[in-house]
Amino acid sequence: MTLCLFTLFLASCWDQNLLVDKKMVNGISFDLDKDDNILATVRALNIENKGGGQFEVNDELVKVNRPSVSGMEIDINNKLPGLIDVSKAHIILIGRDLAKKGIYPFLELFYRPRQAYISSRVVIAEDKASDIISVDPGTSPIAFLILKGLEAAEETTKIPKVTAFTAWTQITDTGSDIVLPYVKKDENDKITIGGVDLFDGDKFSGTSLPNGKGSLLLLLMDRLTKYSEMAIDLGKHQSISFRVKNMKRNLDVKVDKKTSKITSKLNLTLELTIVSYSGKVGEKLNKEKLSKDISKILTDQSDEITKSLLEANCDALGIGRRVASSYPDLWKKINWDKVYKDVKFESSVKAKIERTGPVF
Repeated sequence: MTLCLFTLFLASCWDQNLLVDKKMVNGISFDLDKDDNILATVRALNIENKGGGQFEVNDELVKVNRPSVSGMEIDINNKLPGLIDVSKAHIILIGRDLAKKGIYPFLELFYRPRQAYISSRVVIAEDKASDIISVDPGTSPIAFLILKGLEAAEETTKIPKVTAFTAWTQITDTGSDIVLPYVKKDENDKITIGGVDLFDGDKFSGTSLPNGKGSLLLLLMDRLTKYSEMAIDLGKHQSISFRVKNMKRNLDVKVDKKTSKITSKLNLTLELTIVSYSGKVGEKLNKEKLSKDISKILTDQSDEITKSLLEANCDALGIGRRVASSYPDLWKKINWDKVYKDVKFESSVKAKIERTGPVF
């Protein structure tokens, strides 16, 4: 394997000192071990100069245990020759058991250093993060394969793009909460995107949304990227898949002057292009009726999502930020962690079929 294979990954991500040291971290994971210590698993690239401008690249795996994150970088450096900077990792994987205790200390490793790579992706592992980072795909370092999968899912609004920088910023914002993508490993050791995990502050709430609802949550958050593609069951053995490229979102937060009760009204208008539809053979498409059916289903799903957000105490929609901005006196008096669960959500999704594509 030659260095040229990784030019796209290395060109803008590491400085000259690291290239001279020829030791680069491409992924790191954190878990709780059986003794409740922190287990860090590192994938590092060992680059050897073969002469003539050719380099051999080997992907190495190292594990260290400590009661806390302090000193882990020293332990890792002791196990791998050459100076290592873990803050340069492309992928930061955190196991769910550990995420329930809080991810702030781990983000600090990647945010605080002066030359840290703050574009590192932050991802939750459905089970043990070490099991994910330890997979040997055989053709390319696993961290790079995970990164490519994340980038593809980000472009299609399946998951949010969350970096060390954006995660740190959101967690330290008292007026909103973060959602993070999660990945899982199947029986064939293939890594797949599972959906999104809901966080209460820096702690995983224990509540997740699978891919379909995760995509709708991102639309409710006004986080449409290139497009969003979803599939829904229409009942009576019928289903439809569609693509959203354009949308309008209106979020209105009001506080009752007498009771201080907070109401959040969220209206979403989606322009759809049908990708596939399992209607009857020869059936003429009734766009108006189908648009209404899709609207009702998506509105019901959005109600389920906002209910999940309240149960998880996850203010992913940034209601607290709206309250702080429009009602500063009230914001100073309330404990948002306790008040948020009593917010009343009223959501509405209006779907408009604009194009039927090549199907009809």
